[in-house]
Amino acid sequence: RGPDGTGEYVGAGVWFGHRRLSILDLSESGRQPMHTEDGRYVICYNGEVYNFRELARELQMGDLRSSCDTEVVLRAFASHGPESFRRLNGMFAFAVHDRVAQKVWLVRDRLGIKPLYVASDERGVRFASEIKALYTLAGGGHPVCDAESLHEWLYYGVCLGGRTLHRGIRQLRPGHCLEIDQLSGRVQETAYWRLADQAQEEENGSTAEIIARTRTLLDNAVRRQLVSDVPVVVFLSGGIDSSAITAFAARHHPGKLTTFSAGFDFNRGLDERPRARRVAAHCGTDHHEIEINGGSVGEVVERMVEYHDSPFGDAANIPLYLMAQQIGARAKVILQGDGGDEVFGGYRRYATIRYHRWLRALAGVVLPLTGLLPEREAVRYRFRRYLGAHRGSDLGLTMARLLTFEDPESGPLAVFSHGWRERIKRQDPFAHYRACQASVSSRDVGSQMSLVDLMVELPDVFLEKVDRATMAASVEVRVPFLDHELVDFVAAIDGRRKMPGGRKKWLLKQALRGIVPDEVLDGPKLGFNVPFADWLRTSLRVQFLDHLATFQRQQPGVLDVPQVERWYADFREGRSERSHLLWKIFNFTIWCNNAKVSFYDE
Repeated sequence: RGPDGTGEYVGAGVWFGHRRLSILDLSESGRQPMHTEDGRYVICYNGEVYNFRELARELQMGDLRSSCDTEVVLRAFASHGPESFRRLNGMFAFAVHDRVAQKVWLVRDRLGIKPLYVASDERGVRFASEIKALYTLAGGGHPVCDAESLHEWLYYGVCLGGRTLHRGIRQLRPGHCLEIDQLSGRVQETAYWRLADQAQEEENGSTAEIIARTRTLLDNAVRRQLVSDVPVVVFLSGGIDSSAITAFAARHHPGKLTTFSAGFDFNRGLDERPRARRVAAHCGTDHHEIEINGGSVGEVVERMVEYHDSPFGDAANIPLYLMAQQIGARAKVILQGDGGDEVFGGYRRYATIRYHRWLRALAGVVLPLTGLLPEREAVRYRFRRYLGAHRGSDLGLTMARLLTFEDPESGPLAVFSHGWRERIKRQDPFAHYRACQASVSSRDVGSQMSLVDLMVELPDVFLEKVDRATMAASVEVRVPFLDHELVDFVAAIDGRRKMPGGRKKWLLKQALRGIVPDEVLDGPKLGFNVPFADWLRTSLRVQFLDHLATFQRQQPGVLDVPQVERWYADFREGRSERSHLLWKIFNFTIWCNNAKVSFYDE
């Protein structure tokens, strides 16, 4: 997935192609696809395994031909087969071919940091890091929209649990492998790791022991993820998570650590850079600030839809891509703080969901009275949506509704025509949340919410956003908070010990005392809001309406365009709060128009 090299392998019924972003062993020895010395096994690999040196010593690989992790992963598989996947600490997606057994294994990392898409038909199995490659492998063609996934996408702006909007294409789930038997044609998917299994064991150490162990595991994770043959930098926002990574990285980085923070000309919130400067001074880093200009945002939106190969509903991919472009001119590897909120309980909902029963009772009384709230539609809408999420006893449904900006009572399906509405609504958009919540239902409710976020929102929204936006700029982002040893340990701690009294990130803050400045640990969380609603009202208005009109000409009868236009007019005049829904429709029409998406079987 990078610009530094190209390779291919042709075997009996198997073709592997690779585009390299050189991070470890920049020489020809690190080229891929890579073969074992006897030629039996071949690997095509994306990502990083951070414990490859320890694994090489453990498996007594004294005769390595390269200094990269790819060879160690390949030889570990040659020695231990699929059991080797459990030994890998890192972010990865790879394929291995056994030429003797005539089998191929596709593997994805535990938390879903790296993507792996799969398509199967009568011609065989195709796989790739990006969806667009699957069409190239098929000899061309255009996407057919998967109606069964549209309902879920309408609520979340992404598809969940391996679904995609491309009919016949799915994503291998985190922690899973796909075994393909060329002789029998059998394809079997199995899990080598499940977060729900890690959460079944209860951590019973003392509070002091848990705090000390958390500190050690995070320190180890950062130290491991500094391994690279190219410069590694840290994106320092000034918040708790990035400050923790900076502090630990500064301890282990050879020489002076380089950090970056960014200022955005479209951020009307608090500027994080002053606090980032103080953290950088505290840790003694070589600190740089970059200025991000959102002037060409219309062009960037279209580019991001292309990079995601799908309409992506989180507008935060735009500043992330712009940031990666600038930092990428100076470094190939960035450490970021993603995952800290999900692992340690950094969101308000982890505390408030403890009062689900009380809020459920309140909803029945208060919801009919929401018309008496202040005139601002946005205030009423958010209040109704939040209380409405707590209506009913289904905790999985509550978690699902808390993570969408859409309110089922407001009828988001109305953006589609009547016929398509009937097709789309057959699929339950909240089914994946329900299944994930059921798998951890034995835990306290705060832990359940955190674990469900790690299983759903993190891989399907946040990690996809990070991977696509940064790899588009040929930058590799590493996320130490998602080191699986750290995640396994924290997942087994009762939520009342991680967040006593609902105090967000209490455990992490205690582990960081004396390492990260108190002003960061005890200061307010500085938010960053992408002003996509303002863009839609102003600079993107013509682009939004043009794509809507083009879609209607090319695909009449799919969207209820007059309804969308009415909602857009109300939104521009401040009479309704539908910015998230309209942003999704904008991305959807861009995807359909530019990728020539079909909605009917040919």
